[in-house]
This record gives sequence, structure tokens and C-alpha cells, in this order.
Amino acid sequence: MADSIEQLSFELSLNALAEQERTLISLRGCAGTVLGAASIASSFMGAKASGGSFDVWAISATVWFVLCVVSAIWVLLPHELTFACRGERLFFASSNRRPVDVTEAYLAGGAWIESFVRANASKLAELAAWLTLSCLLLAAEVVFWTISLVR
Repeated sequence: MADSIEQLSFELSLNALAEQERTLISLRGCAGTVLGAASIASSFMGAKASGGSFDVWAISATVWFVLCVVSAIWVLLPHELTFACRGERLFFASSNRRPVDVTEAYLAGGAWIESFVRANASKLAELAAWLTLSCLLLAAEVVFWTISLVR
């Protein structure tokens, strides 16, 4: 339990940063799953559907597959996100390198972490959008492979 409102504010900011890290891990796990599902769908359904030649549906499914893979890989690539920070900057918060008291350190630390939380939020939203796109492309791929199989 926090001893002061400044400490509580700092801990809440730190928890928000940790939650964002868990969100990124989850997004990447889902992207890996989509990547695997797209590969399996393309290999099994593509082998059955092609039967030696590709029709327009199979070619379209292949295009959706490639786009799905690219968007999933984008989520898996490293991005400039910050989930940890060093406490050394808090020890000397002022420009003349005077030590600050604990209350000021909590305030400075909380503000510092909040800047990372804000910067990460937009990048995580962008990655979530890429993952959503990847899922939609996977669905399109499966639909087009299915149509190719039926025809």
C-alpha cells in the first residue's frame, strides 16, 4: 500500500507501463498464431485447390496470404517501445544535480513514466490495428481458398 498520494500516482503509472508490456506480448502471441494459421491454411487448402493449376480464386487467396503474413510479421518486428526506465535520473532531478526528496522523486518519476505510457499507447494501437488487418486478411484467404476448392 502506498504511503502517499505521490507514491500511489507513481505506482499506478508504473503499473500502466507493465500492462502495456503485457499487451504487446499478447499482440505478438496472437500475430504468431495468425501467421501459423495462414501458413497451414495456405499449404493444405492451396495444395488441394491448385490440382496442378491456379485459377483466379487461388491466385487471390495467395495474394491475401502474402498480405496476411506481411501484416503479422510487422506486429512481430521490434518497435520503439519503452517498458523500463532507470532510476538514476530521479536521483538528480534538477539541472544543478541536487538530490531531491522522495516526494519530488515520486512526482518526477510518475511524470517521466507517464510520458512513456503516452508514447507507447499510440504505437500499441497501431500494432493492434495491424493485427486486426492480419486477421481479416486470414479470413479472406480462407474464403478464397474455399471458393477455389468448390469450383
